[in-house]
This record gives sequence, C-alpha cells and structure tokens, in this order.
Amino acid sequence: MPWLVALLAAAVALRGAGAWAESAGTLAGAAALHAAGFAAFGAWVWRALDPPPLRVLRRQLVLATAWLAAAAALETVLRSSAIAAGLPGPHPGGLQIVYAMALFGGVLGWVLGVLLRAGPMFVVDWRVPSVLARTVPLLLAVAVALAALSELAPLAAAPASVLARLGDLAALATALAVIVGAGALRRAPRALPMLSRSAAETRLFRLALASAAAAAMLAVAAEGLAASGQPSRLLADAVRHLLTIGFLTSIVAAMAFRLIPILERTPLRWPSLRLVAFWALLAAVVLRTSQVAVGVGGRPLAHVVALSGVLAWLAVAAVAVALAAAMLAPAGRRAAAPPDA
Repeated sequence: MPWLVALLAAAVALRGAGAWAESAGTLAGAAALHAAGFAAFGAWVWRALDPPPLRVLRRQLVLATAWLAAAAALETVLRSSAIAAGLPGPHPGGLQIVYAMALFGGVLGWVLGVLLRAGPMFVVDWRVPSVLARTVPLLLAVAVALAALSELAPLAAAPASVLARLGDLAALATALAVIVGAGALRRAPRALPMLSRSAAETRLFRLALASAAAAAMLAVAAEGLAASGQPSRLLADAVRHLLTIGFLTSIVAAMAFRLIPILERTPLRWPSLRLVAFWALLAAVVLRTSQVAVGVGGRPLAHVVALSGVLAWLAVAAVAVALAAAMLAPAGRRAAAPPDA
C-alpha cells in the first residue's frame, strides 16, 4: 500500500504541475502513472477479496478499477500521439471517451460496488437481487459504449447527441435500479422507508437518491431535445453534475461519515460537519441545476451558478476535516474496534 499511495500521489502532483505549466509531456506522464497505479490496485483488490461471499463484489470492484486503468491508459496514448503529431493536445472527443470510461465504468462502478455490501448502513433490509448485482458491470459497459459511439461514429450532431444522452440514461438507470431494487423505497414495518444508524447520514443518502431521480428526468428531457434536433447542452451539463455532485459525492460523504468512526475507532470530533456537508451539497445541486433556466431567459442566474463549485468543495472539505480529526485523535479517545471493523 505505501508505494501504491506514493505512485498515485505522484500522478496527481504531475497532473497539477502539467496543468499549471501547460506541459503536454507532464500530463502524459501523469496519465501513465495513473494507469499503472490503478492496474496495480486492481490486482490487489482481486487478491484481497477472495472468500466466496465476496466474489460478486470482487468482480464488480476489479472491473471498475480496470475501467479507471483503461481510461488512464487511453489518455496516455491520446496525449502521446498528440505530442508526436505536434498538436497542442488530444482531440476533445477522445478525452470525452476517457471521461465516460472513468466516470461511468470506474467511479460509478466503484460506488455501486461498495453499496452492494454497505447498503445496510442506510436502508433497512437492504438486498440487491443477485441477477441485478451480476448485471451491473454489463449495464455500465453499455453506458460507456454509448458515450464512446457518440464520439466515434460518423454521425451528425443530433444523432451523436442522442447516443450521448442515452449513455447518461443507461448509467443513471443502473444506479437507480440498484438502490430501488435493493429496497430503498420499501416501507419496513414500524420504520421509515430508509433508516440509518444515524439520521445525518440518511439525509445524505436521500439527497443522493433524489439527485439520481432528478438527473434521470432531466436526461429524458435532454434526450427528447436531442432527438428533435434542439440544443441540449445545458440540460446535459446539469445531468452530469447531478450525477457527480448530487449522487456520487453525496454517497461518498454519507459512507465516509459512517465509516470514519469504525475504521479510526474514535467518534466524530465535530458531528455537525455532517450537516455542513449535507446543506452544502444540497445548495450546490440546486444552484448547478438552476443553470437550466439560464437557457430560457434566466441569465441573472449565471452569476450565482458558479457558487455551486465552492459549495461542493466545502462539502468535500467537511469530510476531509472529519477524517483528519479522527486520524489525529489521541490514543485515549479510541475505543476498541468492533468485531466487524
């Protein structure tokens, strides 16, 4: 683990340096390091998750890691080819494919994979149907393929946009199928549909579910606009942010706040950070989604939409501060680790 952490940290540092200096070679090197790091991590995950009950989880997480490694490898090829051809950078369409591989196959794949086991933290009687659990990698691969076809196929702008929006819909439908299929909307006896060991994390989980549902509805609207040949860029951008900030970041924050006390064997030093993360993410999602109104005459909103990025980073910072405080907690505050920690 230490050398793997160092490898990925070096890749991130190189990306920052390459972007700052606008160095194509440095960015290509960073992508190569990321590809190597994710490939090594995928091999580690395969070895670590060996018991039979974890085999479905192992396959899902290894495939998600493979998507991240493949995306970084493709980026390396694209950037190296651009350097060899004397171009300032790769073709934007190629980078869009890299992005789809990393987002749909990699990040979404990892979050859904972890939820296969971690869902009971948020939902009573969480049970993902085995057929659905085994189908998730295929469904995410379809989402990536549709996004790639929208860039590679020799199509006019409208049909290409239709394929891209179908890719978004496939990814969102997969996420909703896992959460709803596992029982997120099932009303348990004498309990709310979703019951967590902490109401604060439940709010974040509900925000994630609501964001995914809203993204799916906007994706359908964007699909209709694309099919009719009308511009759907603002809708498509809102859909992506609902997925990345509203769904993925909320799920990660909820799981982080739930797992920090278990893994670090110490209570959260500032529990109110969970509320900070929730309200910051909620405000970020609302502001970012309001950009849809900009295209229909709400131009004054364009000035406040940018605040959504600050709020999203505030939520991530709240998680980071909670983790740092737990890691730095004195030994006297640490309880005995629970049996299943």
